[in-house]
Amino acid sequence: MESNNSRPDGLKKTSQAPPDPLNELDQARTYLETILDYSEDLIFAADADGILLSFSKGGERILGYTREQVVGRHIHDFTADPPALKELMEGARKEPPTPRRELAFRHKDNHTVYCDIRLINLKDRDGRTSGVLGICRETTLQKQLQEELIRIDRLAEIGRLASSIVHEINNPLAVIAEISGWAGAVVSDAKGLNQEDKSELETAVKRIGEQTSRCRNITRRILGFARYTAPTKTSFDINELLQKTMTFLGTELRHEQIVVDFTSQEDRLMIHSDQKMLEQVFVNLITNAIHAVKGRASGMARIEVMTTQAGQRAEIVVSDNGVGIRPEDREKIFTLFYTTKPPGKGTGLGLPICRQIIMELGGEFDFESQVGEGTTFTIRMPLS
Repeated sequence: MESNNSRPDGLKKTSQAPPDPLNELDQARTYLETILDYSEDLIFAADADGILLSFSKGGERILGYTREQVVGRHIHDFTADPPALKELMEGARKEPPTPRRELAFRHKDNHTVYCDIRLINLKDRDGRTSGVLGICRETTLQKQLQEELIRIDRLAEIGRLASSIVHEINNPLAVIAEISGWAGAVVSDAKGLNQEDKSELETAVKRIGEQTSRCRNITRRILGFARYTAPTKTSFDINELLQKTMTFLGTELRHEQIVVDFTSQEDRLMIHSDQKMLEQVFVNLITNAIHAVKGRASGMARIEVMTTQAGQRAEIVVSDNGVGIRPEDREKIFTLFYTTKPPGKGTGLGLPICRQIIMELGGEFDFESQVGEGTTFTIRMPLS
């Protein structure tokens, strides 16, 4: 009679010890801790009351808090939208897991972080809800890119409308110019007018023609400024371009009663670059300087523009005695859409675009600033 321990292959059966529940629990805990340590996502576990029990290394990176700083606190303390999170947690208890949803969290530095979050209901052996597991993937960058695309599209639409308006303005200006020319001819041939009246009418008609021509030049410059073209490098006098730029902004400068000093150590400073793109840079820098000095008392607001030759480069300096740039803002001023101006006064595009243009044209772009004393931007461009 064969023994119960024998096998068909002639080998004896070996008895196996039953699995140790405590050992399996330790292994499961080790696996979970490994996941939490190496995951790039924000993963957390909270009890039924919302008190945090665990927190991943990815969560430390995303929110800026260490695990020790968050465990034991309520999950609501770290979200920028507690009602939305409460609604999600209630939904997880009814129909787990919840669909993915974007939720705003609050970083330790107090800025908003966006995450794509999914909650999974946790239950004990009796089937009762014991807590919730949250898996969150950061989407802040994607959200910022979406917002930037919306703003860029909006700016493009504004540019298109501006071009259309300029064309509409040019049509009546052409009519006014034609009528002023005709009126000038009529006045010159008119009989029965004394010399004084005739002279006054001729002067008036001449001024109408001059101002009409000035308006048409402005609209042409706006159109030229709005249209983007690839860099076209030519040799030109940087001093002349700066003087034209300040003429372009002359109305705003006079209206704000700002003193502008322009000096150059060279009568002519020839560079080989793109005039339109550099004009855009100078318009942005001088406009920023105008906004910076507006708080100064009448007659005290000053902007200095200076050019000089520094080796094989032309150095252009735009300096103001305005409010200056705060230390915490200096690393952000070249970030797209970041602006310290009040709503409606700035887009946050000027300085990032200025720096990109100068780099594209082979130049250098630096700045220095002191709060309450002013800001100086320095541009260095290759000479012809």
